[in-house]
Amino acid sequence: MNLRKPWVVGAALLALLLLIATFPMRLALGWSGATDAGIAARDVRGSVWSGELVEARLGALPLGTVRASLSPLALLGGNTELAFARADERLGALAGRLHGSNPRGVSDVSGTTSMSGGLGAIPVDTIRFEGATIRFDDTGKCAAASGRIQLSVTAPIAGLDLSSGLSGPLSCKGGRAQTALASQSGMERLTLSFDGAGAWRAQFAINVDRDPAMAAALAAIGFKPGSGGFVLTTSGRF
Repeated sequence: MNLRKPWVVGAALLALLLLIATFPMRLALGWSGATDAGIAARDVRGSVWSGELVEARLGALPLGTVRASLSPLALLGGNTELAFARADERLGALAGRLHGSNPRGVSDVSGTTSMSGGLGAIPVDTIRFEGATIRFDDTGKCAAASGRIQLSVTAPIAGLDLSSGLSGPLSCKGGRAQTALASQSGMERLTLSFDGAGAWRAQFAINVDRDPAMAAALAAIGFKPGSGGFVLTTSGRF
């Protein structure tokens, strides 16, 4: 009876577990395709089980410094699933999952981050996610979208105070992810849609309620009269 064989197998398994447990997060991100999914960071530290992404970004959205770990089950299946979380007193909490394979995108995201550059002429300052899931297939079409988002517009538009934000649900429509947002009064509405490549379109409509002074102020900054009030349409890329 060979008593050495179980010990050899056990030692090999232990060595493999130690190798996986200490595998650098920096190398794992590049190998897994997470960078192709839009995740970037100034510095990556730690292992795949307990890493840190310093000054991380998801496309144009700054995430700050987040703790991160890769799902071993997803990796064994050839997929990428990165759980991230931020606990920052200044920036607030933020957590979710990044999926780097088909369908790629994010899921179960909750928390707040800033909107770098806003939405063109629409001065959006921050975006708040509430259980948000947005995923795209290999062709760039929306495969799943759920949860809610809230956009905060801190700069006044023609004297309007929109600091309480506009919010609405996420859905897939026409192959794009879309959210139809409204202010608390319902007088201001913003429809935002985007595809898997990050190209977005936004339509901001404000009901002036037959106020000629407000209509003139909106026209002066590029709004056009339309069926839903005065409308400003912008587009760009995250």
